[in-house]
Amino acid sequence: MQAELENYKSNEINLKVSEDISILYIVQHELLNEKEVEFAGVVLKHQLKEEFSFRIVTKKSKPLEILHKALQTSSNNVLKVKDMIESTVNKETSADSA
Repeated sequence: MQAELENYKSNEINLKVSEDISILYIVQHELLNEKEVEFAGVVLKHQLKEEFSFRIVTKKSKPLEILHKALQTSSNNVLKVKDMIESTVNKETSADSA
């Protein structure tokens, strides 16, 4: 993920991000689950470029710390889904071979 800091305040951060929007939506979802987050949103900046503006506003906390926590949680959830899929595929492969 490529991110460029556009604006940083004590409780707000704006990032310019070049990444698939589905990944940004996953991170946004995790951010909105945090009690300290007042707003988390993603906006497509231009139709021809995959460039998004990602804004996070917190109540008091440092937005970069909360973003880091949301990224960690998102990553952990993706790994859990990967393990579930691999487990299911392995069970089906074992059943087919028997």
